[in-house]
Amino acid sequence: MESILLAIFFGYILILIEGFMPGGVFGLGGVICIAWGSYFAYQEYPGFLAPTMTFTLGIIGACVIVFWQFKWLSKSRLGKSIFLSSTTDGVSNKNQPGDEIIGVKGKSLTEHKPEGIVLLNGQNYDAYCTDGYLPKEKNVIVTGKDDFRLRVKEI
Repeated sequence: MESILLAIFFGYILILIEGFMPGGVFGLGGVICIAWGSYFAYQEYPGFLAPTMTFTLGIIGACVIVFWQFKWLSKSRLGKSIFLSSTTDGVSNKNQPGDEIIGVKGKSLTEHKPEGIVLLNGQNYDAYCTDGYLPKEKNVIVTGKDDFRLRVKEI
């Protein structure tokens, strides 16, 4: 009986650790410990009922621990430093220029091998040099655009 309870107890400890160190290893170890406790229940009480009840109640207990942990942890001082508690308004990508950018002249700010950054009308843009290598501080002209970058070539 002690081996059953000890295996389930260690399983619960590993599941608690999983809440602080996510990655799945400790949680999987906890489930394996609960299954091991179920195996010990089968060894001590032969039949189908004892191991099934041990595993079922062990998993229900693990789910309760996880639920309680995230409810408590999200409100604790430690949890507030770990979890995201605010939102941000904005966009991940700035608005890309339209077709009017084609034909605009600018300057390369970085080397293009074949990608780099160009300065056009006072703004920086990601660009792809169709000529391949382009040294920095060279004059360029926009020849086209892809999804998130401009195609340029040296003047």
